[in-house]
Amino acid sequence: MIESVPPTLPPQGPVAVYGSIQFDLPSKITDRIYRIFVFTPPIPPPPAGFPVVVVTDGNMTFPLMATVDATFALTGTAALVVGVGYATEDPMSLFSLRNRDLTPPTPLSNIEQRSGQAPVKLEDYGGSEFFYRFLMDELRPLIAGAYSVDPNNQTLYGHSIGGMFTVSVLLNHPESFCKFVASSPSIFWNKRSVLKDLPSFTRKVQARAVAPRVLILVGGMEQAAPSPLPPAMSKAITEKMPKVPAALRNIIAKIFIKRKMLQWRMVDNARELANALQNIKGAPGYEVRFHAFQGEDHLTALPASVGRALAFVLKA
Repeated sequence: MIESVPPTLPPQGPVAVYGSIQFDLPSKITDRIYRIFVFTPPIPPPPAGFPVVVVTDGNMTFPLMATVDATFALTGTAALVVGVGYATEDPMSLFSLRNRDLTPPTPLSNIEQRSGQAPVKLEDYGGSEFFYRFLMDELRPLIAGAYSVDPNNQTLYGHSIGGMFTVSVLLNHPESFCKFVASSPSIFWNKRSVLKDLPSFTRKVQARAVAPRVLILVGGMEQAAPSPLPPAMSKAITEKMPKVPAALRNIIAKIFIKRKMLQWRMVDNARELANALQNIKGAPGYEVRFHAFQGEDHLTALPASVGRALAFVLKA
């Protein structure tokens, strides 16, 4: 009998994202180092330059956006995608770093302690305005100097608290981008404080001082309890109630998550914001669209939103 030899992998290397590069960029404004990812379409830029899509949570979201954008390039039109992330490969570090950049000033009492994570600290949150200034004053000029881009066709995209950050920039600085895509925005954060700037935004649109195009997306199942339960939630319940039978712990966890989903109102908040924005009468060009992805939850809404976002950017 011939002895079988287990196959071995050939030499390995990291996966490269087609058409993309990355570099680390220190910021004087936030005193942080950002990892910047850039996808350049493999087609000639239009006369005005490429449209630009700035993507938050770049470590996670950029590969999706760049890959889908490359397929749009096959039709002859595509955007320059700029992902903004962090110089780390550790998922927990990414979440910690994004919390400060994407959230507004928030009282410590309104920041939820997550199971399995380090105790929350006030300095780890509330830096969204500084992050916005980094995007505008440091990153945008750098990209404009290195690539052929259209200064009048710039889009901001964010998912989850990145979506909330996008809403915040829209309401506070509607002139900064011509298009805004808020995917599954965490409007519930800090008792929906992001909406306090809606009246001033309304006045600007009604005065025809600004006319942004807005797309709000959400997973249709984002107010339903996930099944199976997230491992972190199951572990937390087990640690708090070690003597409670497993079946009962599971029921308690599901009730807790269902209450939390109803409290966050992810779908309702997104739809209500879209309705409020659509009811504002503005100049020609002002537009607000809303879409709920049926059957998608908070995680699966992310990849679903990428293609819809690029279609919104690239198609009239």
